[in-house]
Amino acid sequence: YTYEYPRHWVEYVGGEKAIEIRQVRSIPAGRTILLKNFNVLRYNDETKKQDSFPVAVYVNLDTGDDMKVFNTKLQTVVREQLTAEGHPLPSEVTIAYNFETNSIDFKVISAKKSGFTFNEADVYSNENFKAIAWLDNDDCFKKIFKFSDSKMSIDDLRGMLPSTFTVEGSAGLLTRLSIGGIWSRENIVIKSSISEFAEESILCLSNYMYSPPKHYSITNFVSKFNIRLVEPSSMKDVVLPKDGKDGLIIEMILIAY
Repeated sequence: YTYEYPRHWVEYVGGEKAIEIRQVRSIPAGRTILLKNFNVLRYNDETKKQDSFPVAVYVNLDTGDDMKVFNTKLQTVVREQLTAEGHPLPSEVTIAYNFETNSIDFKVISAKKSGFTFNEADVYSNENFKAIAWLDNDDCFKKIFKFSDSKMSIDDLRGMLPSTFTVEGSAGLLTRLSIGGIWSRENIVIKSSISEFAEESILCLSNYMYSPPKHYSITNFVSKFNIRLVEPSSMKDVVLPKDGKDGLIIEMILIAY
């Protein structure tokens, strides 16, 4: 991300220039996140067949909620859906946000032949899900359905999916699906060209008020500065969801003296 200084301030040459950073605010937008039309399959010893349990991710996040809130709400949602007779145990199915990898992970770990499959459908996710996962459409889930419904190998499926997707499984069953590149909605470490001589170029932590403000001298004719957003948990770069609903506000003072 790039911030351009006002032209009249850039062109000022009568003395010294500096900026003072009061705070950088990151504001996660309220979002309802939906992913549907997939199932958990679990082998039934009595019928010698696999029972299918439909599941959906449906979580409403308020403005400012982070993905810890997402996990808490999602755990309740998933458990409420897996209530039919013979359903997988809580220890067998995990659907949760992973802060170490910045991904939503779907895992099945079971002694029985179990896994995830996707149904044939036109719609799998809502616009909010596509925005946070940087997806243009639901084609990736349609490709996963083809894996579930055919003899496609897991390597063939991997070659068809975006680089942010990680899959494991065989014989039409996924035992793991990981969708990466998703912001944790936590406060963000801000790195910047302003502070390139400081330790690791760290400018500040978002949503923290600095008093007195952080002071940086600026060379004449410098017209802009760049900032990088970094996850505090994983230290991976953050790219805010592409729909622009989430806010990043820089509160600073431009000084010429």
